[in-house]
Amino acid sequence: MKIKLTCSTFFYLGGLLSLFLCFGCGGTEDEQEAISPTNNPFLEEPAEESLHPAEQLPEVTAEDREKLEEAKQWLHLTVEDWVKLKDKDWERLKGEDWDRLTNAEVRKLMRLPIRALGFPELPWKEAQKEHHAQLFQQFGDIPQLRYKVEFERHYWKEQSFTITTTPEITKHFVGHWAAIYFLFPTEDHKRFLEDEMEQLKATIAREERRFSEEELRRLDQLRIEDPEAWVKGTRAFLGKKHGDIQEVDTIVNFLRKVELNLLRTDEECHTYLEAYNTLYIDSGDFGSRSRYEYYAMFEAVDQIQPIVKDGPLQVLEKFREARAEGISLYDIKEDGQ
Repeated sequence: MKIKLTCSTFFYLGGLLSLFLCFGCGGTEDEQEAISPTNNPFLEEPAEESLHPAEQLPEVTAEDREKLEEAKQWLHLTVEDWVKLKDKDWERLKGEDWDRLTNAEVRKLMRLPIRALGFPELPWKEAQKEHHAQLFQQFGDIPQLRYKVEFERHYWKEQSFTITTTPEITKHFVGHWAAIYFLFPTEDHKRFLEDEMEQLKATIAREERRFSEEELRRLDQLRIEDPEAWVKGTRAFLGKKHGDIQEVDTIVNFLRKVELNLLRTDEECHTYLEAYNTLYIDSGDFGSRSRYEYYAMFEAVDQIQPIVKDGPLQVLEKFREARAEGISLYDIKEDGQ
């Protein structure tokens, strides 16, 4: 199951964290089993908060990773860079499974008679062929036009179609609009190119998040089998994502104490919430946090001021129940399932 947060819930959690970071701290440093605090009616009811079935992520293959890395190589290009691509770059940009134009095909297109305007509408493939012929006759045999034609022959095989966006496919679309902007340098075409460049960034970010979530799921399974190995793996994962910063050490040390049921001082809870807030809430990147970091946030809040309101308490109890039963936090089920 997957933990789902509404927008208002994020505002609630952000306010909650900020409030608790202002509290005083105390406690003992001894590492022993933590004592459950008594209830306190301080917490307000949060916005709707629920645990939903974890969606099975499609398997990340070596080919997926290779295509992602290849697509990332094009991110640094500006509009001007795209327009000035070398001939070899236009060829490298194409998909391996594209149907390449032969020189003989290009020669035929450059000799194809173009029908007069107003001629009865042609079937899709014939109309596309005539359009390509007109472009070759207008611009000649240049790599930008070859890219545009081969792109359209690959993706636009009929008038209506649906395409699932991937980093590789989005990269192809950026190249398509770059070719169009080269041929027809209008402000509208420049804007379409810029939009596709932004889409490429978003698609790559989404795919990287999918890869991260798959790795986090594997780490959570490792936690059940070998907690100390999970701590080391989590430190490596967070260090790679955030860098060698104090917040990473703070997060990992607190997660270890939670998992091993070691006593956490109130000061440590405050420090964890500060680090959590810095990495996820302040940055608006809460979607990249692990399920366990999210759970540990509830434990930290609960220790400082015990949670009694139904919404957050229900979430915390589901996490605790999953841990007690040796279930991955990514496989939490709703009541009745």
